[in-house]
Amino acid sequence: MDRAEDWLLTLAQRHRLSPTQRQIVQRMLGMFPDVAFLSTIEIAERTGVSQPTVTRLATALGFAGFPEFRAALRDVVVGVSPAPERQSVPAIEQEMANLESLKRVLDGDRMREAVRLLAGTTPLGVIGLRASAAPAEYFGYFARRLLPAVGVCTDAGTVDDSVLEWRDQGATALLAFAMPRYPAATVAAIRLARRLGLATVVVADTALAPFAADVDVLLVAPVGTGLVFDSHAAVIVLAVSLLDAIAATDPRRTQQRLEAHEALVDNWIHHA
Repeated sequence: MDRAEDWLLTLAQRHRLSPTQRQIVQRMLGMFPDVAFLSTIEIAERTGVSQPTVTRLATALGFAGFPEFRAALRDVVVGVSPAPERQSVPAIEQEMANLESLKRVLDGDRMREAVRLLAGTTPLGVIGLRASAAPAEYFGYFARRLLPAVGVCTDAGTVDDSVLEWRDQGATALLAFAMPRYPAATVAAIRLARRLGLATVVVADTALAPFAADVDVLLVAPVGTGLVFDSHAAVIVLAVSLLDAIAATDPRRTQQRLEAHEALVDNWIHHA
């Protein structure tokens, strides 16, 4: 059954699946050979999801429907057709490849333009909704050590208000993190910012993001897709690299602000 499991795993990693769909695949890997002969109802019961969710998995994997997917699965199980050569890589190796590809971004003109825009705006607004909230908060936490005014919005209900407020306070640019699945409110906020005259720097997982044409500077940080949920190692490295480059634009201010912060450290760190 190893060959059949490899076939399903390779197929899954060639397509962008939702976390729920990845979880179904992982559970199906432990159900061979029976899984090739089960109905959508039976698979749904064994994997703990709804029948329509199982059907959507089949189409997400590139099949016209579940019957076509099951037929292909049966062929692999009984050895009618050879399993494709496995091209997937473990999650750690995929992250290493993502970080390797990030080198071109960090050394490129888009990175330099992003730094120029973000270092030159006061305040600096940062947007990150849903899955992008964590990298946005991470960036904002450390950006406050470097810059005099940083705002972070992770609430879809107030993001437009935040963009308007930043513009009224004198902002000339903002930073947005837009990871899959792209929230509609993020895209709307990016478009609003441009209509208001703000330059937009966006960190996304691909240059082919559907809103790429609405962005002034698009920085690509691939996400890891080998686990149930996307991993954002490259996104965090890009965020820290942005902070480092922004700090270098005004070394004196950076030193003064970091020293002021350091003077407060004893108030909040734990002493053994």
